[in-house]
Formats: sequence, C-alpha cells, structure tokens
Amino acid sequence: MTRERVALITDSTADIGVAESVALGALVVPLTLEVDGVVYSDPGSLVRPGLPVMTSEVLRARMLAGALPRTSLGTVQDFTRHYEAALCAADRVLCLPVASTLSGTFASAVQAAQIFGDRVRVVDTQAVSVALGAAVRQARAWLDAGRELEAVAGALARYGEGVFLRLVPRDLRWLIAGGRLSKVAGAAAKVLSVYPVIGVDGGKVGAVGRVRGFHPALRELVRAFPPDREAIVLHAGNPEDARWLAGELALRNVRVIGTREVAAVLLVHAGPGTVGVAGVPPMVR
Repeated sequence: MTRERVALITDSTADIGVAESVALGALVVPLTLEVDGVVYSDPGSLVRPGLPVMTSEVLRARMLAGALPRTSLGTVQDFTRHYEAALCAADRVLCLPVASTLSGTFASAVQAAQIFGDRVRVVDTQAVSVALGAAVRQARAWLDAGRELEAVAGALARYGEGVFLRLVPRDLRWLIAGGRLSKVAGAAAKVLSVYPVIGVDGGKVGAVGRVRGFHPALRELVRAFPPDREAIVLHAGNPEDARWLAGELALRNVRVIGTREVAAVLLVHAGPGTVGVAGVPPMVR
C-alpha cells in the first residue's frame, strides 16, 4: 500500500528560512506588519498579493530610526491559499501554527482547515519562534520514518510545554511600546541597568527574573538551562552576543545545535539586540 504524502505548513514566527522550508517540504504562511502606516508581509512561501516584503534587516533599521511597528495575524485566506498549494502535491496537510495563546493566527488556521475536511490537521504545539521550528523539524523526521499523521499530531500537541525559551531584550523601549513593561518600570530598569528575563512557557509570556547587567542576565539563562535539552541560540541582529551565549552554554556541556536570527514578527516584540535561547527536546527518529 502506498504511504500517504503529508505536507507541512507553519507560519513565519517559526524562524524557518526559505532553503530549510524547501528541504522540510514545508510551506510558511507569512504574518503581516504595519510600519509607519504601510502594511508589509513577513517573508513566507506565498506572500499575500499586493504586499511588499519586510525583511528583518530593514525592519531593524526602521525600528532603530524610531519606527514603532505592529504585527497582524495570518488570515483565513492566507492559510486557505497555502492549504490549496500544499494539497496539489500531497494527500494531507499537517499544520503547526504559532501557539493559540499568543496569536489569533491559530484560529485562522483552524477555520481555513474546515474547508478541506480531514485532509488538513491543525495542531496547537503551544510553541513559537525556534521552538516552533523545532516542532516542524521533528514532525518531518517522524513522517519520513513512517509514522502516521495522527500519531505525529498527537505527539506534537503541547510540544511547547517541554521547551525552555528565554529572551533578554537589549533595549527595553520595545517592551514598553508593546505594553509588556510600564514606562515607570522601564525608566527605573534603565537607570539601574536591570534587564528582564522573558520566559515563554507553554504559550504564555512573562518576566521570570530581573538581573543587573546584560551579560549577567545572559549568564542566568546558562545557569537555568535544563540539562536534558539541546540549545538553539537566537538573536535579533546581535550575532556577537549570541556567539558569546553559545560559548557559555558549551562550557557547561550543553549541546548547541544552532544559532538563528529571529523573524520580523518576533523582532517587533523583542526589539533589536535581543538574545535568547531555546532548550528543545533532542530529535527522536
């Protein structure tokens, strides 16, 4: 009996580049951003018609020049177009969007899937950024090994609950602009050089600590890193500090499997200069 062909779909918060998405057989639904009154598409497989693409490099420059961008969810129409494209070459689709608690993008993915019946399966991994990318890579490994779609879907539900994801923003103004830090608290933190450690746990975002000094805050990530996880270091245009963090993790015998620059959507919320790490479960074949 011929094994069914399963395509993967995720969204642009997964921090998966074009080359890797092709290698994974995955389509990426782009979210959108508004910068100075103009709407842009985050890079993805099928860019929304009529929208220019905003890259992370250009967005960083605009933000450092004073722009305060906003993000918007992936729409039902976006997911419908990607499902249609994927099903031209596959029997079924496994869709892994950003955590339902973090964006209405998940609801869009579910609503669009209803058009296609059981040919499209949407799973809430409760993950975002490189953790969501790790879930997509794990899905492909299991599918290639012969696991059935429903078994893979069940195994990846709530994947994010087993991920250690921590971020240290270099500049607090973006947290203030996004409403995650008050102006008073931000001003006090700036005077004292106190940096919040932002945790993303099971689809929930919040400050899990505050440390005086940027590099001491990064050392706190190393100290708290779980011993049974592999590390993916991430940064927003700050490769130097990302390399430093990767080196500190390696000195603690943590296996660092990669360093990645975050996509434009996460950049909007974390801000230029942010550095962090995701501790993901080792890949299972």
